[in-house]
Amino acid sequence: MKNGLKLYLVTDRSLSLGRSLEEVVSKAVEGGATMVQLREKEASTKEFVELAQRVKEILKPYNVPLIINDRIDVALAVDAEGVHIGQSDMPYSIARELLGPDKIIGLSVENIDDLLQANDLDVDYVGISPVFATQTKTDTAKPFGIEGLKEAVRMSIHPTVAIGGMNSTTAAEVMQTGCDGIAVVSAISSAQDICGAAKELKEIVDANAKESWCQEVWRKSNKIYKAILGQKFIGELSGGTLELNKFASYIAQDEHYLKGYYAHMLTAAEMMDTPQNREMFTAIAKSGMEGEKLMHEFLIEKYGINTDVPVSEVTKGYVDLIQEGIDTGNRCLALAVMLPCMWIYNRVGQHILKIAKMDENPYKEWILEYGNEEFTQGTRAVLDIIDSWAAKADKQTREKMTYYYLKAALYEYAFWDYGYEGEGKSYDYAKTLEGWI
Repeated sequence: MKNGLKLYLVTDRSLSLGRSLEEVVSKAVEGGATMVQLREKEASTKEFVELAQRVKEILKPYNVPLIINDRIDVALAVDAEGVHIGQSDMPYSIARELLGPDKIIGLSVENIDDLLQANDLDVDYVGISPVFATQTKTDTAKPFGIEGLKEAVRMSIHPTVAIGGMNSTTAAEVMQTGCDGIAVVSAISSAQDICGAAKELKEIVDANAKESWCQEVWRKSNKIYKAILGQKFIGELSGGTLELNKFASYIAQDEHYLKGYYAHMLTAAEMMDTPQNREMFTAIAKSGMEGEKLMHEFLIEKYGINTDVPVSEVTKGYVDLIQEGIDTGNRCLALAVMLPCMWIYNRVGQHILKIAKMDENPYKEWILEYGNEEFTQGTRAVLDIIDSWAAKADKQTREKMTYYYLKAALYEYAFWDYGYEGEGKSYDYAKTLEGWI
């Protein structure tokens, strides 16, 4: 599937400079287009079917899949390889039921919430749309931009294709986010030399394609993340109904955890590969420490929370795991084991911020701390650093990075679980990844 998404032609006869659809498609695949989506919003059903049949015959010798935009009936009529649907089109579950398990179904996502919902579906790919504003489609959502695209790619468990504003000027930067391909309309259909334009774009795509380690581990840890969002602690905290004793238990253990974590952050800062990264990571660490410290002091005083409690088995296990990663002396492993406390916390914070009842919520200070923009930007910067390191790391190091990240992610789940359940249950599940990945 990933190779098929590399150079994805989306047709638009109005942009073809008077040339036939068949000519555009034929020259595009000759130049390197790897998938073709037939998009016909104005054609009658009869005309759409006839066009699809002709295009399918052109694509057959190249083994290039034909995808039909929106119209399930047309896809079935011509036995196309699949369909692409948007947020306002036929629901995915119905489309899958009609097409069966073997057909390709792509889904457009217009924001991170759409993407996270798509993670719960067995779609074959997601189209991240729009990356840039485009004249081809004017009824689109707010553009993701490069940073938004990068975040979406990292958080998708499915292959990704970038849609909107794709051309020879933007393709390199877009592919460097780790997405699997670009969907192109006018940059091919309106080119004087269609074959040449497609060939140039394919070369750019191939030269700049990269794998994102962050995307890899997010896919593998998606079950853990979804389990975290489903915890009673998170739901009741969002609604402001969490019992104070449960929140106090969480804060007390977090006090123990943060004492070690602050030291780990400063150690990790010294392990950065460049002065610029060291300065940036130190600033992120200090800002996070100060913010959390003030928030904790406020909540402890406000609710009279007793923090003089024994360290739980979960907290000790988590701190020991991070120390183990730090002690390897390998910056990749050290940052990987610390990353869930930034990335997952930030994502959970943003999730809660969107669903929380903030008026009179007794825990709004906590919610605002972890969902704020400063923390988000700092997390993104750290993700950029570790992705760049992972790209240069050998296979064994990447595998160890993944192990440490996943173990730490599971401890994040156990940490919230302990806050809610306390000593009344076993947390041995945190000792193994079996059943979670």
